[in-house]
Amino acid sequence: MVAQQAVAPEFETAHKLLDLLERDGFPVETAVWVPDDEGRGRLYIVPRSHPKDTLRETIRVAETIVNHSDELPGRNDLRYTIAKPDHPIVQAVRSVSSPDGRVRGAYRNGTYVDEAYVLRPAA
Repeated sequence: MVAQQAVAPEFETAHKLLDLLERDGFPVETAVWVPDDEGRGRLYIVPRSHPKDTLRETIRVAETIVNHSDELPGRNDLRYTIAKPDHPIVQAVRSVSSPDGRVRGAYRNGTYVDEAYVLRPAA
């Protein structure tokens, strides 16, 4: 898992953030980590509530990050997106099953994801 090691700080911060969100009552349907070419990555969070407008959920995640800043030392480098279940990257990753959560070469409806990690599988 070279890619996972290369983005370890943000990857671990993403795991911690998801735990804190769920502990604070923010139910997550699924969460996907996608490494990028810059050696970083982005966390795609799909809330269980399936909101039409994601602004409220984005603010709620930001609030959790601020409230738990001591527990999230890598928070300033973490990039995340509140996504709907029909987000192209989320759909592509969810179209491939993986027992260990690592997905390689996912493709769906014109969207290709080279590598991703499912941190919270869909319920």
